Amino acid sequence: TDRGKGGMTMKTAKFFHAGYNDGLATLLDTIIENNPNSNYGVIGISFGGMVACNTLYQYHRKEEVMVQLLLSSPLDSLKTITKLNALRVKFLYSLPFGKKIKRLISNNGDAFKTKAQKKLFRTISRSESVSLTDIDNIFIAPMFGYSNSTEYYKDICLSRCLKDTTTFTICVNADDDPCYSKELFPLEAVNKNPNVCVISTAAGGHFGFARFGWPFQRTTFSDKLILQVMAMIHNQLT
Repeated sequence: TDRGKGGMTMKTAKFFHAGYNDGLATLLDTIIENNPNSNYGVIGISFGGMVACNTLYQYHRKEEVMVQLLLSSPLDSLKTITKLNALRVKFLYSLPFGKKIKRLISNNGDAFKTKAQKKLFRTISRSESVSLTDIDNIFIAPMFGYSNSTEYYKDICLSRCLKDTTTFTICVNADDDPCYSKELFPLEAVNKNPNVCVISTAAGGHFGFARFGWPFQRTTFSDKLILQVMAMIHNQLT
């Protein structure tokens, strides 16, 4: 509801900030309080993985969360944005996705209440720039108090969290992902942390992870992995 997806209007100005999310933290509180004596896991996909990881890193009850699974999430936001600005990827992904985000902003003007928010809304609505970097520079970064997008990317970078997270973390990325690939893995940050497992698949795109025989065989690699993680959580209870 913060982000206006699924046909719902945006309720707040918390628009696609990939850092700590108090809404997710509140949801975790509610689940834990209403399901005592249970094990808990968090699964995040793409941008959602960044929100999940950054939130869990600062979450006041993170020791109660057993595992987090991050699928196709950029583990180093600065390196990722550099790849997204490369000519081919920019036209195939960054610009089309940026247009969708800009359209979502334009369709939810009522979510911006303060004078500063309304000014940013008018600026992005009138701007002809639609790449992800442009939107972060013009709208996202100033909305949340950053001087520019680079400062924002440094603050939300997952390698900072993965370096010393105490939550068992599985990161899965495909080498043909237009947004991320194995050469961007922050290996120096995670090599010394036994709680982090980084998996690279040869193919899968950005959260595609289709197996041989798809679409006739509907189960994907990510489906299987999610079920395995859920089984691992359940087995710790029995």
